[in-house]
Amino acid sequence: MATLLTLDPVRVAREVRHAAAAFAAADRWRLAWLRVYAQCLLCFLAGYVMYGMSWGASDPTTVSILVSLSQFVAYAVPLFRLLSFYLKHADQF
Repeated sequence: MATLLTLDPVRVAREVRHAAAAFAAADRWRLAWLRVYAQCLLCFLAGYVMYGMSWGASDPTTVSILVSLSQFVAYAVPLFRLLSFYLKHADQF
């Protein structure tokens, strides 16, 4: 039985390279997103640990500093990290 369609081997190789590059780019994107997600999660946890440390402090100044710092680390740092990631990769969204 004769084949209905034959493709040029150069074209097949080019399309295979293009598909492999697209899959590699998708994998790099997924790893970058997971890395940012893990960084934000660690900031959340560090902020909660700092807040927990404020409960053991007895000096009011230390308590207020730890609470303020924990709120900043737990909420503002992940927000700015996600915002910077979005602005850096805005053309890919």
